[in-house]
Amino acid sequence: MNIAHIADFYNRYPGEVITYFTRLEVDGALTDLTVRIALPDGIVANDYVTRSNYGVIYPDLEVNEKGIFMAWRVGAAEVGKVYEYETQVRVAPTLQDMTLICEVVAIGTDARSELAVTRETAVVNVLAKGNYLKHLPALYDQDELMGRYLMLFESFWKPIETQIDHFHYYLDCQMTPLDFLPTLASWVSLELDERWSEDKRRLLVCAIVKIYRKRGTMWGLAKFLEIYTGVIPEIIEHRARNFAMGPLARLGQSMALGRNNLPHTFTVKMALPPLKAESESKRERLETERLRTIERIITLEKPAHTGYNLEIIRSEELGIRN
Repeated sequence: MNIAHIADFYNRYPGEVITYFTRLEVDGALTDLTVRIALPDGIVANDYVTRSNYGVIYPDLEVNEKGIFMAWRVGAAEVGKVYEYETQVRVAPTLQDMTLICEVVAIGTDARSELAVTRETAVVNVLAKGNYLKHLPALYDQDELMGRYLMLFESFWKPIETQIDHFHYYLDCQMTPLDFLPTLASWVSLELDERWSEDKRRLLVCAIVKIYRKRGTMWGLAKFLEIYTGVIPEIIEHRARNFAMGPLARLGQSMALGRNNLPHTFTVKMALPPLKAESESKRERLETERLRTIERIITLEKPAHTGYNLEIIRSEELGIRN
């Protein structure tokens, strides 16, 4: 079994709500599966909300000398089944800083009738007084009303302060939130295609400045195509390297030097794997869309005075296994 147990915030104040998220993935058939969450001391015992992603919504509440426990009795569990739980609790009033330790334990019986146990812990720090008190005269330090009053503002501004403190991550194309990625791209005059996968969009934003510096070159075009398709293209420039000038040579309109000469023209060859789709018609639509995108990339990145030929070879035609 693989289990994950996290909290939405790891620093809270008295009276605020903590949400614990639990996710259990079953990697082997189990019977008598039970997921038990031990609620920490320091919460309001009768102020909690639970959610589940399957039929058993409300857990059994167990209260004993060891604490308060919420138990979801799943029973038989199939291989690959995923169980998700959400537990909201409220921090109890306190005059001292404290640490809330919430542990989740999953217990079941495997096919060999052996006990399978896995556990995970989430730790949340609770501050009795707001940090904003340090900006006031010392006489307010013992004023409980002022401390709780300032907590309201601190809770409101905390997410914004966190964003400011971690703003450098927003400037990293690999770490920035997905919804901020178009803004980051706009700073370098790049308009992202939402049909591209997230990984491809991030790679493009990371490489676009280098591509701009090499725009109109073989490297810039090849890099752009590689990011989109995952395949390194073969680019062949057609140059007149076989001509010879003699005493009877005559140059004039429509004259080209060399045999099979195509001036200002290049060929792009790509061996692409077939796209996977639910039906043949959908697969053909996806491949047509991919072809059009490749053509748009070439048109965008090639020198304006040049022409090109595009040759797409399916990888199975080359005997390549995907």
